[in-house]
Amino acid sequence: MTDTRSLAGRWQFAPDPDGERDGPRDGPYDAFVRLPGTTDENRIGEENEAREQDRLTRTYPYEGPAWYRRTVRVPEGWAERSIELHLERSRVTTVWANGERIGESRRLSAPQSFDLTDALAPGENTLTVRVDNGADLFDWRGVARSHMATEETQTNWNGILGDVELRASDPVRVADVQVATDAAAGTADVTVTVANDTDRTVEGALDLAASSRGAAHHASEASVAVAAEPGETTVEATLDAGPGRWDEFEQTRHDLRVDLAAGPFADAATTTFGVRDVETAGTQFRVNGRTTFLRGNVDCCIFPDTGYAPMDESAWREHLGTMREYGINHVRFHSWCPPEAAFEAADALGMYLQPELPIWNNADSFVDDERRDFFRREAGAILDAYGNHPSFAMFALGNELQGDREAMADLVDWCRERDPRRLYAHGAYNFLGDPHPGDNEDFWITASVSPDLLDGADGKTPVRGSYKDETAEGTPTTAGDYRDVLANVDLPVVTHEIGQFQVYPDYDEIRDYGPLFRPENLAVARDHLEAHGMAGRDERFQAASGGLAVDCYRQEVEAALRTPELGGFQLLDLQDFPGQGTALVGILDAYMQSKGLIDPARWREFCGPTVPLVRLDTRVWTDAETLSADVDLAHYGADDLSDVTAEWTLSGPSGDIASGTIDAGDVAQGSLADLGGIEADLDGVAAPASLDLEVIVPAADAANRYDVWAYPDDPVSVPEGVTVRDAFDDETRDLLGEGETVLLLPDGDDLRHSVPGSYQPDFWSYTLFKAQAPAGTLGLYCDPEHPALAEFPTPGRTDWQWHRIVENGRPVVLDDAPADYEPIVGAVDNIERNQTLGLVFETSAGEGDLLVCAAPLADVDDPAADQLRRSLVAYADSAAFDPEPVLSWPLLEKLLAP
Repeated sequence: MTDTRSLAGRWQFAPDPDGERDGPRDGPYDAFVRLPGTTDENRIGEENEAREQDRLTRTYPYEGPAWYRRTVRVPEGWAERSIELHLERSRVTTVWANGERIGESRRLSAPQSFDLTDALAPGENTLTVRVDNGADLFDWRGVARSHMATEETQTNWNGILGDVELRASDPVRVADVQVATDAAAGTADVTVTVANDTDRTVEGALDLAASSRGAAHHASEASVAVAAEPGETTVEATLDAGPGRWDEFEQTRHDLRVDLAAGPFADAATTTFGVRDVETAGTQFRVNGRTTFLRGNVDCCIFPDTGYAPMDESAWREHLGTMREYGINHVRFHSWCPPEAAFEAADALGMYLQPELPIWNNADSFVDDERRDFFRREAGAILDAYGNHPSFAMFALGNELQGDREAMADLVDWCRERDPRRLYAHGAYNFLGDPHPGDNEDFWITASVSPDLLDGADGKTPVRGSYKDETAEGTPTTAGDYRDVLANVDLPVVTHEIGQFQVYPDYDEIRDYGPLFRPENLAVARDHLEAHGMAGRDERFQAASGGLAVDCYRQEVEAALRTPELGGFQLLDLQDFPGQGTALVGILDAYMQSKGLIDPARWREFCGPTVPLVRLDTRVWTDAETLSADVDLAHYGADDLSDVTAEWTLSGPSGDIASGTIDAGDVAQGSLADLGGIEADLDGVAAPASLDLEVIVPAADAANRYDVWAYPDDPVSVPEGVTVRDAFDDETRDLLGEGETVLLLPDGDDLRHSVPGSYQPDFWSYTLFKAQAPAGTLGLYCDPEHPALAEFPTPGRTDWQWHRIVENGRPVVLDDAPADYEPIVGAVDNIERNQTLGLVFETSAGEGDLLVCAAPLADVDDPAADQLRRSLVAYADSAAFDPEPVLSWPLLEKLLAP
């Protein structure tokens, strides 16, 4: 039987950052460290006092070779046994035993193993281990931009993680157990590899016993003879797996024990498996015969306490369980493979995982045989180590790869032949300048489609974007989808890294970070905000920008669900990304803690197995219109639905306005069903009003709701006491000099000190993408009770009624205003600029009073723009409009003069 001896604990340590390559190192070993652990955790390395502004700051960075040594006692009973050193996760590692070099492992994505059988003797022995995380090595291997080794997220740590132990077994032993299941037949085909270190064939038998967990208990046994020849022998057996299945709805797992008796030798091995088939049918995924839509999240290995992924199942249950609370059933591990504990947790939770090789946006990964061999070995190790886990449903070669398409196809063929239990892809959004599916991919992860796959397109067309078809001239709808884009694609498509909407940070988060990885990037941004006279506004900015980001993420998710040809999506990200310029794109912070932006149950209303979808051509209506919409049901739940009804209600501040029931009949599992239409006469609405349209499908325990607005169908009248002007020209100056009240709606071309209007929050990180001249803004903020907005019902942030107003506007830079000056409606800026931006602001000027809205409302053909203009005119004509002279005349000339 296999015996283990843990080597966790105290090791001697010697740094060698200059890269001594020969060994073993004799000494001195002046320091001590604890393993498992990293040099960061052991506070090895010169303390770093820098303030990194584009990522977290490592307090104790260490790069290069490092030496670990300890004395181990080998029991007398191990004298004739095979002995292995098992390291669950490490970097490039070389091992010596009693001065003898055992070998080197470059394995990064799975456990490393070293054969110490001939090098250790009973009694005391010395183990020496060199771990090298040197940058030259990772550049050479093409993995420097893997999230497994980048300073942007996990960090390029040095150390050994997880299990660190010696394992002793008989010379004839169970070396490997692999299980392939057939959900339709309810069987499990077991392949056992028996290793024989002797020089003769040994006869014996394998006894297999499987037992399922859960209420529907099932046990199965088998016994097969084995003639274990020197080297390795494989033996196959088939077990009845019973009725239980594994998927997102049912997590029946089976424990399998394999006992070997072969002459004087004995061994045993255990593994777990779940009965599941994962396959494709046309453009859809199928799990156990059920059409499955992937509601995915991209995991970039963000663990800011330790700088590395946890190695225990409880931590992974919490990590993946949080995603599950937000309706996620699929996780893509961007350019890395998680440890065993992640697969165990996903098995328990019913999550479909997609690990990847450690490659990120690299054109040279497959350019020569040495690199190809490395990645083939890495892929094989991942498949062998984690292949029995039912959660391991998909595998891809890396992220946004370039280079040799043929080499990628060859590696996918090799992987599929070695392990057909899962689906394979060449990578995630490969060849992003000219995206095409590979000939042998099972599924295609892409953000856009090349023009030759489209009918008459001039360029590649995206399959992501918060409101793809709408522009400044359009009205945001809830009807868009990607049917036309995918019409000529004949395999499942998963949309790549959708979202990436920035959220302003709440700087109280800084207190959550530990001493090893300091958020100096956040601290610098906080100090910058304070220097701009806006200290303390961060919480307000986060609520405003975060609420808008949630709206945009929802628009992304629902557009995907409205596309029956789509296989799923992968969000980037539920969680903040602390590097790459500081990409605070999550509705959760870097610790997976809520920012208070949306309740998980509310998020699941539009990101769950079954989602009612209302197709509105516009969200903005007048009280002279009849609201009309179609209702779909994206149903990827467990079973077909019978006698479906949809109950809808349109309500406003005074209660229900209209309601009804749609009798939709039966809805098949895995379909996007057209339930029917709804109509509501808005004639009786007390406009202006913010309305709530809710649809409930009781048979599926599903509900969803939409914000819509109703405005008066009346022209905007301007009283005699207010003059509306479109330029800060001589006539406007004269009016103010004569004591008049002016509402200024300037053309954007006149606003030299302004930023472009943009409805959706800025993409990913302004620092990283500012060369492409984005707006850099993160939505609006305001006091909804301000009298200027009394006739424009709005929350304290941007919502969809603002869309055309914002897209046609240009927020003005008010940095030269007094430090405590706040606009009536401001725009949240990104953390690098932290400018005071005003869309609506006021001041007295000369002898008169000036109200500015930096959007040409009269030129925007939209009921919401008309209503905002009506509200501003009413405010300017009221006693409440009595601004102080906060903005000087020279400043107004600078900001507003054409």
